[in-house]
Amino acid sequence: MDTFLERDFLAYEKHRQDDPEYNALRLSVRRKLKALADDCKKRAKALGVALDSQAGLHHPYSFNSFRVREQRAYLCRSKKERTKLAKFFGEALGKDAETHYIQTVIEVSLDDQVVEAALRIHPQAWWDGECLKKKVAEPDGMDEWITNLKALPAGFQLRMHDWKKVYWANQANAQEMREYFESYTPGNHWLHLVRELPSEDALDMGEEAGEWLITSMLSLLPVYRMILWEP
Repeated sequence: MDTFLERDFLAYEKHRQDDPEYNALRLSVRRKLKALADDCKKRAKALGVALDSQAGLHHPYSFNSFRVREQRAYLCRSKKERTKLAKFFGEALGKDAETHYIQTVIEVSLDDQVVEAALRIHPQAWWDGECLKKKVAEPDGMDEWITNLKALPAGFQLRMHDWKKVYWANQANAQEMREYFESYTPGNHWLHLVRELPSEDALDMGEEAGEWLITSMLSLLPVYRMILWEP
């Protein structure tokens, strides 16, 4: 398993984010993260969860406003499941449903400060967001959500969009979760469930950092399964 190097993080410092000279370095980071996602995909399959893996852009481009702020690789619904969604929604909405990044994803990402494992619901993946909101509106669903959050390894935090408020997963309670979901609006907001590893810790851990990230990503599978909506 590849280790993280100091230069991996330096490539995403603000003054280098739009510098094409760092494309080759960012490509090497992209490959490291994709390898972690691919490993996680294999292990998830053995646990009965079929996923596809993708990786984000490593070079400045119109899609990222010509600035690579972070590098990411992620797991999403399999092609088969995305096609099923698209067929259900029809031509008007089907394109979003079939797009690999407009989904609930389990990802590994790196910027100049941290490398992290996360589950995120894309704002446009409103089908999953609404599914989760309906589930937690019922007492049994809220209990399941809280149980799943508390079962995660220490350090996971639930956040909404770009809001600063943090809800620690291992301290989840019904009152705070009701507060969260009263504000959370699928179609408008990201849902983030994140575990961060500061760059200095990732460097010190060597090859163990990769295993830390994969283990963190796999721990999100029960939450992922709870969120997914099926036609």
